[in-house]
Amino acid sequence: MQDRTYLKQKYRKISVALISNLLILGAMVAFMRPSFETNDDIVFAELGSGLRGVKDAHLVFQNYGLGMIYRLLYGVTGRLPWYTIVQYMILFAAFTVVTYVLISRLGEISGLCLFVILACGFGYEGYIHLQFTKTAGIAAAAAVFLLLYLLEQEKYSWWGIAGGILLAVIAYMYREDQFWASCGLMAGAGLLFLFDLRKNRNKKLRRLGICVLTFGVLLLSVFGVDRWDSSKYRSAEWEEYQEFNQLRSELLDYGFPDYDSNQEIYEELGISREAYELYKSWNFNDTEKFDTEVMKKLVDLKQKRPLTIRTVTAFLRRFPSDLLRMPMFYFFAVFAVLWLLCGKKDVCSVISVLAECLLLVVVYFYLYYQGRYMVNRVDVGLWFSACLVMLWIFSSGEVRHMNTKVSVLLCMICVVLGQFMMYKDWRLATSSIPEARVSQRAVLETIGTDKEHTYLAKSGMLSEIVCYGPFDRMPENLLDNVYWFGGWECRTPGYTRAMEVHGIINPYRDVVNNENIYLVDDNIDLTLKYIRQYYAENAQAVFVKTIGNVDVYQITDDSVKKE
Repeated sequence: MQDRTYLKQKYRKISVALISNLLILGAMVAFMRPSFETNDDIVFAELGSGLRGVKDAHLVFQNYGLGMIYRLLYGVTGRLPWYTIVQYMILFAAFTVVTYVLISRLGEISGLCLFVILACGFGYEGYIHLQFTKTAGIAAAAAVFLLLYLLEQEKYSWWGIAGGILLAVIAYMYREDQFWASCGLMAGAGLLFLFDLRKNRNKKLRRLGICVLTFGVLLLSVFGVDRWDSSKYRSAEWEEYQEFNQLRSELLDYGFPDYDSNQEIYEELGISREAYELYKSWNFNDTEKFDTEVMKKLVDLKQKRPLTIRTVTAFLRRFPSDLLRMPMFYFFAVFAVLWLLCGKKDVCSVISVLAECLLLVVVYFYLYYQGRYMVNRVDVGLWFSACLVMLWIFSSGEVRHMNTKVSVLLCMICVVLGQFMMYKDWRLATSSIPEARVSQRAVLETIGTDKEHTYLAKSGMLSEIVCYGPFDRMPENLLDNVYWFGGWECRTPGYTRAMEVHGIINPYRDVVNNENIYLVDDNIDLTLKYIRQYYAENAQAVFVKTIGNVDVYQITDDSVKKE
């Protein structure tokens, strides 16, 4: 009889968590317009759908196994936006398990109210501004949150543990670095969990050991799939690309050495000011002038931030004010204040809170030192972990039920205030976007259907992110005649082979005197100066046509004979 009552209550909590999250997801998508936050996700979607004519499971920043799942799903039917659907499923699962744990520890009304507050920030960031690094961070923190809850229960749920481990493994597959950071920031909750291991200590420690061991084995498996895939890590072309991409990240993501301060060295490397301007604006795909050897020398030229007391104090002086510029910090502040007013403040809880705050400072100092400070897609996962830690500490102890009226009132206030962050994505406020996407898509379709010509586009031109939303279908092979002068994907083996089919090895050289190649450019004068300096001193830009809002050119030089 007790088991039946227990199962009935458990299934009710699961049902409430599922239904509430379906309603929240439906409301968000109905009233707000989802979009990709960065170009990375749309490139991953293209690699699955084959928009550019290249289908590849090697997603560079995501696990190879995840890429294989996308390839399989797009192979079943390319009519569905599987990249978005899979990511929404992971986010939905993560938010649902968090809801389940909260209503289990705080009661139905209070747990739901606190989750709605959480969803106002992190649901909005996850569902509406879709980005794979955020998904990894949210899923990782939710998995740890669920596992800690299940491990403290008297009745052990193998299915629940399996689900938590699976969610954690998927988070790892989405973005390794963010996974470890988000899991690490759950240490405050883990510390309190260890403090509370007083009853059935040996039994719970044994469960924890089995859980960690199982997770470790699965993690090694997916790590092996990614690292020892023969075509990715053993072939010379992929090894060369990996080296290039690491150097590219150092220069494009963290910044080039200043030109004026290092002009003599730049000139020794054959990089003029025009070349510098092109390269740092992501138009770097000159395979002759900007090869890995040149990139290594530029990376070595960069002055690393010294790890000194002055660096630490500089960070500590700016960090408090920078917190106010991070939207997700305010949700952490709400839960911290809630704990101060209503939570249990015994020695173990206070130590756990202080440890979490200290860990946040350490993580942000590391990001500051590395040059990845205050990047929203990273911050979201970090603050989600911190919020879950505060909710874990708040919901611990003998008295776990908040006053219902206070819960509802706080929830309503946070939902109303959250609209000041969300209003810019309301469908009413973004009613012009669908028309703009259709207009920009028409440009791509005009270019994509001109298979007699190959189009080389400067970075930022013909941007797919302004043409396709997360749920828009991407036609297969539409842009198999379009290549860009930059982007992390431009030198992947799949793209370089596709470019070679069109007779392009070095875009800057091969665009000259090739009647089959058109150039899409918004700064033709700078491009001409570069080509004249390095490849064709008498090069001229011949205007061909305007398609929508982009100008199309051909580059000619009568003094240069095309081989």
